[in-house]
Amino acid sequence: MKVAGVIDHPVDGVRDRVRKDAGEHTDAVGRTFWLVKHLKRRRWPLAVMLAFVIVSMAYSLWWNPVIHHSRDWVIPGDIWSTFRAAHWVGWGDIGNMYGNDTQLVTFPGIAVLLAPVAMVSGALGLGESIAPMFVSQPTSWFLLGPAILLLASTCLVAFDAMAEELGVNGPRRIMLSVMEAVVIFQVVTMWGHPEDMLALTFSLYALLAMLRGRWPLSGWLWGAAIVTQPLVILMFPLAFVRTPNLHRLRLCLYGALPSVMLLSAPLVMQWHQTSAVLLHQANARFLDHATPWIALSPTLSRTTVGAGPGRMIAVFMAVVVGFMAYRRAPSNVGLLWLCALALSLRCFFESVMNAFYLGPPLVLIVLTAATSGNPKRLVGAWAIAMLATAYGFHRASEWGYWAPIAVFLALGLACAWPGRAEVGIFGDHSTIDLATIDT
Repeated sequence: MKVAGVIDHPVDGVRDRVRKDAGEHTDAVGRTFWLVKHLKRRRWPLAVMLAFVIVSMAYSLWWNPVIHHSRDWVIPGDIWSTFRAAHWVGWGDIGNMYGNDTQLVTFPGIAVLLAPVAMVSGALGLGESIAPMFVSQPTSWFLLGPAILLLASTCLVAFDAMAEELGVNGPRRIMLSVMEAVVIFQVVTMWGHPEDMLALTFSLYALLAMLRGRWPLSGWLWGAAIVTQPLVILMFPLAFVRTPNLHRLRLCLYGALPSVMLLSAPLVMQWHQTSAVLLHQANARFLDHATPWIALSPTLSRTTVGAGPGRMIAVFMAVVVGFMAYRRAPSNVGLLWLCALALSLRCFFESVMNAFYLGPPLVLIVLTAATSGNPKRLVGAWAIAMLATAYGFHRASEWGYWAPIAVFLALGLACAWPGRAEVGIFGDHSTIDLATIDT
């Protein structure tokens, strides 16, 4: 009996390992099957993604030669700062990514993603620009351009997935993909900020994971979104209050961990430079569009001011919106509308505006409008988004610029308004304390 007992223990261990391996294999097959099935349902947004890349590259390479008869390509200048930081990451010197030669002012997620592109570009000896010295035809654009366009346009897939989750029918989702591609054109193709749209991709999939009760996945996706573009922190309070109390601490830890890991080296190696970049949030008061909120901004130099105070007000107001939603439990559509409102807060309180700042709130406004039963509201929201985008390039006084932008955003939010019962916090709605839910 002793011999049998001794033999049984290794056998039991083998059985346990076999069961574990079989379970992991089943989970892997299940995830692969889900991904294939998910992408099959995204045929149209994937097709629009491909068209977006082709049209954007054609615009970049041929607009000036054909329309203006010049040799220069239309390449967004802002992307070169990010691409320079990607070189430092690729060289293994992530601690110096906030040096004077990069001018990187956001979190390092996008620079990490572009590091392989930077290394391939360098190995092939392709020409690059380094701000403020720009090459008219940098050959590295043939790699960098498609890369950032593909990364940014993944938001079209996320928009379609969220629209499907909220019950939007197929034909309207096709129209939505085309409309959203037009809205993000100026953010990515004209300004070179793929991180804004990529962060929305992660954020929307984080919301979808949350709606399906996949709390750890939601936390990691929030972490990916924040390290890519911390703007999405404005949406985070709404996700926090929808997360059961049992999972909230883990949500915050997962959401913060990628940023802590990637920022720790720059903060240790170049504390003064990195902290100054991240905390001052410098913006060009004359080159860009000053708003009345510039009165609260500290002067950093003759031409720059700190955007911190206005952005802190936006964060505070986003927390207030999240607190108001805490016990009212808006519906899924109402939650999406509140996310659009939260992203709009940045534009409402920004001291110095850029036109591409309008992209994230406008795409969520159009997405929310698509859930309405009235297609005219979707068309109206998209038309307002186009007007706001066009006006974003207009030069005007502080009030002359800020007031119309605020009105456009308010009109867009009104078009996308899902109703008091859906939003909950502005009308009679059953009170639900999500902290008591432990699933």
